[in-house]
Amino acid sequence: MKYIVYVSQAVKAFDSSELAQLLEHSQAKNLEDGVTGLLIYRFNPEYSRGNFVQALEGPEAAIDDVWQRISNDRRHHTIVVVEEGDIETRMFSGWSMGFRNVDADDLKNVEGFSDLGSDDFWGQATSGTVPKALELLKSFYDGI
Repeated sequence: MKYIVYVSQAVKAFDSSELAQLLEHSQAKNLEDGVTGLLIYRFNPEYSRGNFVQALEGPEAAIDDVWQRISNDRRHHTIVVVEEGDIETRMFSGWSMGFRNVDADDLKNVEGFSDLGSDDFWGQATSGTVPKALELLKSFYDGI
């Protein structure tokens, strides 16, 4: 299985409705493709800028296909691969999306939404061998 972790900058601020739409679309497509992972969006009001950090894992061909879609997605730019490689077991059993600057109450009823601040979430995500990039994801979520 292959994994890839990248960071990018959003072209505009995303509101909770747009993030929920992104989550629902991603879950459906990833389920179809056998891809799992984690997407974190963080809006920094000081710079009026939103950023994404995403980890994806799955069969190599599926990751290559999703990477092509991500690379051509006009909702973000300055896409930088932080880490990629092969893993034996998945770090994430299902699709989750984390939100740093969106009120979790807005999304708590959306299937697949996870409280990334909970110890339970990170305990499940870190079972098995964990690439360094997962630590980056957690640091990014925690707001370094």
